[in-house]
Amino acid sequence: MIHFKFILLGVTLSLMVLSCKNGPLNKTQPSQSKYAVTIKKENGVYRLYKNGLPFFVKGAAGYDHISELAASGANTLTIWNIDKFDSTLNEAAKDNISVILGIDLPGWDFEEVYTDQKLMDELYIKITKIVARYKSHPAVLAWCLGNELIMPINPHSSIYYKNYNKILKMIHTDDPNHPVTTAIINFQKQSILNIQWKIRDLDFISINTYNKLKEIKEELTKVSLLWRGPYMISEWSPNGGWESETTVWEAPIENTSTKKAEQFNIFYKNYMPVNDPRFLGSIAFYWGNRQEYTHTWYSIFDEAGIPTEIKEVLSDCWKDTVTKHESVKLEYMMIDGFGARNNNLVSPGSKHLATLLFPAGQSTDSLKYNWEILKEDWSYWGRTWNNFKRQTPEMGLLSDSNKQNTNFIAPLKEGPYRIFITVYNTKGYCATANTPFYVVQ
Repeated sequence: MIHFKFILLGVTLSLMVLSCKNGPLNKTQPSQSKYAVTIKKENGVYRLYKNGLPFFVKGAAGYDHISELAASGANTLTIWNIDKFDSTLNEAAKDNISVILGIDLPGWDFEEVYTDQKLMDELYIKITKIVARYKSHPAVLAWCLGNELIMPINPHSSIYYKNYNKILKMIHTDDPNHPVTTAIINFQKQSILNIQWKIRDLDFISINTYNKLKEIKEELTKVSLLWRGPYMISEWSPNGGWESETTVWEAPIENTSTKKAEQFNIFYKNYMPVNDPRFLGSIAFYWGNRQEYTHTWYSIFDEAGIPTEIKEVLSDCWKDTVTKHESVKLEYMMIDGFGARNNNLVSPGSKHLATLLFPAGQSTDSLKYNWEILKEDWSYWGRTWNNFKRQTPEMGLLSDSNKQNTNFIAPLKEGPYRIFITVYNTKGYCATANTPFYVVQ
């Protein structure tokens, strides 16, 4: 009996290798549309083609600052906010930016959606209307059907794949001119193999990865026997909030924008798999301002649209240049001479000094400063992040928010807080830093 099981396992694995090794099948049959996008494999190399020309993705996620994106040497934008599709596509077309349109789907953790035929019919109709509305827009590059879905493997999951494939088939039928992908978290082998086995009509796989981008080449090698299809890095940034060092109360420690810019450069030049013949390009995260962990963690711009040095670094990466950066640079921000790793515990109403350190040689003439103290969003640390509302700054605690160094009074209410500094120069750039602290009764 045991021997028979091993034979069955061997047969199953062999069939998987035979059926999956080339990855998702590109079944799009483009019409003669001048805006058609295809994926071709030539001499072992996968390439996107748009308007008949090779197209290597260099872009970012977001929907703002599109002209700046184009001027920085990028060619692609990924957007998930359906309410912004019209304005983003129209603006992108003016700047010759192509757009990947993301369509959210519930994951298998919402199993009840997939087993409720009425809900699935409504979702199918909704997505059909979205495809019909935007499929002919000249800026469209591809569809991303689902973001960071966990591809299930259990006896009850067939209904999930049945419905997913139904929607996928509809998109391919109604829009034969644009490929379809889905985005997975990091490099989940289970999801990749399930896609190969059960969603074989996807045109390529998209991978959202952060610090684990360092390991992407090694991970690709590990599954090369079972999967050799095309892929894109659909979100990347040097350090996800869940991957960072933390304080003793588990507040993630955020790097200065200067350090982030340095890391962006290292990640792109050292870890991006640019020499892989299956690699279709990458999307940096996040081209705009976004509240996630903090309002500065992933933001390449501040809330007023002022860019950080990350913008200059990405421009160098996309253009393959080395330029002198105009951004202001920061070293550290400290509370009473201590940084975030010193676990700053303070008492209610106590007085403290926040100081900002610049690297040697940094001119501080004509710099402007903005200090803020915000209560931390304690509820979601260590879990899937789904709260994107910026906290309201605490009032009346700072002696002067417009100086390089400032005195402040700790809040009276116990809990986790963070003090932020944004520094602006006259060349149109800003830099950010923050330090968490905890008020203990």
